[in-house]
Amino acid sequence: MISSHLPLSLLLAVSFSAILAGCQSTAVLNKQQTTAVSTTSADDKSKPIDEMLIQESQVMQWSAHYDWQLAQVTNQNGNVVDIADFVPVTLQVEPSSVSFYQGCDQYRMDFHSMSAPPYPYYSHLGKVPATCNDEPDNEIENDKSIQSLFAKYAPIKLNFELLPTSNSTSETVSTNTQSAPKRLALDIENGNRLTFIGLAKPLVAPTGLPVTNELLEQYDWQLVSAVSNTSDEKGQLIRKSLGNFYHPDHPISASFESWPDSQYASFSSGCNSSRAPYFLLNDNTFNVGTIISTVMGCGETGNRIETALFKLMQDSSSKLTLSLQTKKLESETDFPRYNLLQTMVSGETLVWQNEIKDTP
Repeated sequence: MISSHLPLSLLLAVSFSAILAGCQSTAVLNKQQTTAVSTTSADDKSKPIDEMLIQESQVMQWSAHYDWQLAQVTNQNGNVVDIADFVPVTLQVEPSSVSFYQGCDQYRMDFHSMSAPPYPYYSHLGKVPATCNDEPDNEIENDKSIQSLFAKYAPIKLNFELLPTSNSTSETVSTNTQSAPKRLALDIENGNRLTFIGLAKPLVAPTGLPVTNELLEQYDWQLVSAVSNTSDEKGQLIRKSLGNFYHPDHPISASFESWPDSQYASFSSGCNSSRAPYFLLNDNTFNVGTIISTVMGCGETGNRIETALFKLMQDSSSKLTLSLQTKKLESETDFPRYNLLQTMVSGETLVWQNEIKDTP
């Protein structure tokens, strides 16, 4: 029914409803800890790096704030693998995948399914189209390629581990400036351990009220406006309502929650249940990964609306801006009423409003 995510949906459709119900009770309810990337308290500015509190559920989101370069490789016996002659390898972390860049070569690992700890991610390394044009003489030799560090053509189980910045527990850093390099390990079951050094991305401070995982999770969010923004041949802005998103029988909503492995967003038009991992960066960039959904038939209209919704959100990037709604009545003091503006990289703008979250 929904071509953009059907292969993954078919894989999990039989058990997804049960998973949704079962995992609701095990969701991480503690307040998120993002000291390493967003601390502003003066008391924390000299906190030892080894004492930084990054919950396991936020390691991947936290890692997305950094640009990572491969620094060391050790095999399963603990011996160092020689990568001195390798063209530098960099790592980018996304909600449903990681990408490795080496010269003009790019490799991607999509997390098609989840397994149990200590190796929760299940994937394989695949080459994607080159990111630039390179001369034949500059082609990377097979034994010096990132591919040589992975089992060829074999699915693997892997995990990411945030490492102390140094072996010295007395080392202090100014966490609010993110000045100190960070370390991240990629552990492969029965394989190599890849250690990366990371420097903070130059993110621009966001506008509007602060947007946090906790705030998103506190409410249900109803879509009240959705428009596309394009320009005509004279450069004039053309705004058009996204007609699929205004059907009275299919109101569109979003909700957010933390699970033991990550943060998840759910999008609904009143038919299928869905979820997708998401990252919320310090500049209010909102990245959504692969959507997994149940596959009930929703009727011709419902299918069309749901397809459009999932297509827009899957593997998307946008910016969030939060503001307070104008009070309609002076008595409206039960909870803050927000407008959440979502500006998509693809050109659409959506406005969401918060509602009290339904409790099971």
